[in-house]
Amino acid sequence: MALYGLGNMGFAVAEQLARAFALKVHDPNRDQVVRAMDSLGAQAIDDISELRTAHAIVLCLPRPSISLEVIRQVAPVLNPDTVIIESSTVNPEDIQVCVDQARPFGIEVVDASILAGVPQMRSGEAMLAVGGSDGAIDRIDDVLQAMSARQIRFGPSGAGAAAKVVNNAVAHAVMVVVAEAGAMATAAGVNTQKMIDLLSDSKMGLHRPLTYRYAERVVKGDYEGGMSLDAARKDSELALRLAQTLGVPLFAIQSTHSVYEMAACAGLGRQDYASLVQLWEGWGKPVTDESGTDTAS
Repeated sequence: MALYGLGNMGFAVAEQLARAFALKVHDPNRDQVVRAMDSLGAQAIDDISELRTAHAIVLCLPRPSISLEVIRQVAPVLNPDTVIIESSTVNPEDIQVCVDQARPFGIEVVDASILAGVPQMRSGEAMLAVGGSDGAIDRIDDVLQAMSARQIRFGPSGAGAAAKVVNNAVAHAVMVVVAEAGAMATAAGVNTQKMIDLLSDSKMGLHRPLTYRYAERVVKGDYEGGMSLDAARKDSELALRLAQTLGVPLFAIQSTHSVYEMAACAGLGRQDYASLVQLWEGWGKPVTDESGTDTAS
């Protein structure tokens, strides 16, 4: 069992793996390697020929180009049964490049993107977004379990990486929306904690669009009844007017109003406001795969 990358997250991964496997490690920072040797009982990778019988190679590296270079170096010496696990944050096309690099040597690559921070990885509360062939994933189930018991198989190679990128995009976009909401609420004299309590309610603004409108209405294609898009557009106008009155700059909330205007112009005004997803469908980019399949493991 080998791990490349002993940064903050990589070392946390090493801590998990060392509990279950005899671990070999590599990092350009020799101090980190020594630390892993002293505290985890790991061995340094002094020669890549030592990896010939490795069960799996885990990559936790800062850039896709570094992962690719590692694969170029180690793939020729690995046993074809070895699986390379890419846990770095990358895009699906980066995974595909790695897959293409490893394939001539009979090596499979699985993406196991880490959906957590360093503390969650250390405490065993991280989640892995996994992509790859079922056979390869099954062969390294023990490694994935050592990293985290919480895993979701999202599909073929690159699907796990894509899921993490999308999840992070949502988190980062919502952070901007929350900042704007907080600025409006504060300027309007709303108590911060009570605003947090309101938005945290599972039936309110942060959760409802996902758990009801997307998970139920959009997945089922059911846009009859409910709060109309015209009504949602009116609420959006009220928010813009409030921000203007209070002198609060808006970016994310302002831009989303344009989508409601476009959807209204497309004739969706009387349907539930979840129907705005039909704009993307009209652009040839459907927002669901219509499977409704639960792939949690």
